[in-house]
Amino acid sequence: MIITCPECETRYGVDAAAIGASGRTVRCSRCGYSWVERQPDDLPPPQEMPTSPPRLETGRRARPSGTNLPALPREKKSKAPVILWSLVVIVLVGMITGAVVKRDMIMERAPASKSVFDLLGLIPPPGAGLAIQNQRIRAVPKDGKQVVRIEGDIVNISGKAVVVPRILGIIRDKNGKVLKRWRFNPPLPKLLHKERAGFATEVFPPKGSEEYIITFDQRR
Repeated sequence: MIITCPECETRYGVDAAAIGASGRTVRCSRCGYSWVERQPDDLPPPQEMPTSPPRLETGRRARPSGTNLPALPREKKSKAPVILWSLVVIVLVGMITGAVVKRDMIMERAPASKSVFDLLGLIPPPGAGLAIQNQRIRAVPKDGKQVVRIEGDIVNISGKAVVVPRILGIIRDKNGKVLKRWRFNPPLPKLLHKERAGFATEVFPPKGSEEYIITFDQRR
């Protein structure tokens, strides 16, 4: 049977069986217009047409204009780029995670990398993984004066070897005002897992001293 596009008047020869008795939606392969085509009451004999038939609404791509090639299925998008980029992201995340976990070893072998880790905020503050325990404060005579002697233990609670930073002492008055600061070296430069080392320091307390604090010096 012969059908004609109502929009551009392009004519097509199609099989009447493809249209069906109840009609069917078709689309012009030349202008893209869609309409419902029904079988005529008096079907003429089929005629061959030089132009390509319209695309039936079957979810398939229209035939190229001016050819008799069959309609081709829609091309499926390749998943290769997505998979490739996923692998790239996984590799990068793995490299970054490994660098963070092994940062101490990397900084030891390549000291220049320390500035990079520090810029990224990946270097823990001085004293991380260490704890000050059993702190004791008492007054003792020295050179005819009374000094305050502070003793205690530094304990490694991190599960790995940790460098011990310098120790900071702070004295405050009853209102929380800082009256004095002093720094002293730790008993050992590094502590192993669960290792502890005792420290001691002496200071002449200024007038009004009330609170004594021992912590780790945060200056790198």
